[in-house]
Formats: sequence, structure tokens, C-alpha cells
Amino acid sequence: MTTRLGFTDTLSAALIHADEQARKFGHDFVGTEHLLMGILIGKSGDAFRSLQAETNVEQLLPDLARALPDGSGPANVTGRLPLSPKAQRVVNAAISEAQAAAQTTVSTRFLLLALLAESDSAICQILTDGGADLDELRGLLSRPNGSAEH
Repeated sequence: MTTRLGFTDTLSAALIHADEQARKFGHDFVGTEHLLMGILIGKSGDAFRSLQAETNVEQLLPDLARALPDGSGPANVTGRLPLSPKAQRVVNAAISEAQAAAQTTVSTRFLLLALLAESDSAICQILTDGGADLDELRGLLSRPNGSAEH
């Protein structure tokens, strides 16, 4: 039997921020760029600290905003917006990463690791353009020190 892992408070907040960003840009779904925006806006957690060490986090939000497709206007969805298929795949991969690391919760570091696994994505290009060494970033996120997030 597989145990369902919970999300840390930091990851839950990042997902809420991602939803807010999708709505702000007139999207009716949460995409992978929104997920990274959610991590950045939260300004906490293992993923944010790793990004700070590797790139200028202040420049990432405007770069991500430019990479988004034009929105169709305010979302007509009540409650949480659905994840795009790619974003759902990334969240599922983050859960798998946490399980493989024998963690009891899924933190932002697992979400960012899953985003980085999409190596041909706009996110990886934006991070690289921002000066991040993706291998170094993966290394920071993969250290088996457990998650400091709550």
C-alpha cells in the first residue's frame, strides 16, 4: 500500500501563490511557470534558498511573466484552478521524488527538482539565462539533509 504524502506548509503556500499568479495573468489553469512563481513569491523554503544561491531571484519573476502565453481574461473557475497536464505531471513527479527520498512530506525542493527534470522547458532556459548552473542547483536540492520546511 502506498502512503499518501502531505505537503509542507511552504509548498501549500507556493501552490496558492501559483493559483493567484495564474489568475493575475488571466489563465484558467496553473502551469509550470506559475508553480515556479509560487515558490518565488513565497520567499521561503528549500527551493527558494537554493534559487537564491544560484541566480538573481528578483529578476526571475519578470522573466517568467514574459514567458507566459497571453491570458484569456479573468478565470471563470471558482475554487482552485486546475493544473495543466504538464504541471500535474510535475507535481506527481515531486511526490515520487519525496517518496524515493523516504520523506514524510513533499516540500518545495521536490517541486523544484521535478521542474528541473523538464530540461527542455522554458523554466530551465530562464534559470540558465539568469545565471543558474542547473546541475549545481539540482545538487543543492538533492542533498540528503531532509527538508527544513514545515
